[in-house]
Amino acid sequence: MMSAVEREPVDEKAWQPWVNTVSASVGMDPATVSIPDIHGVTSAVSQARTRPMGPVAAYIWGLARGLFPDADPEVLRQNIIDAAEKQ
Repeated sequence: MMSAVEREPVDEKAWQPWVNTVSASVGMDPATVSIPDIHGVTSAVSQARTRPMGPVAAYIWGLARGLFPDADPEVLRQNIIDAAEKQ
């Protein structure tokens, strides 16, 4: 399994107003949005595959979370990362 590239932490406080606005525009709770987790999955998949697949993986993760609301989001995220590294 590849490890994620070490990067400067994202200033979540600076981005939170935007996350709040975008979340509200689609009727969802912004507390369900984890910027570090999203960056983690996109980074891992981008490294394992190619950069354009990072956002695709985040999209798939989001759809999976909506389709399977009782599933552990971390398990879904790790499954996507593992699958990207196998293919």
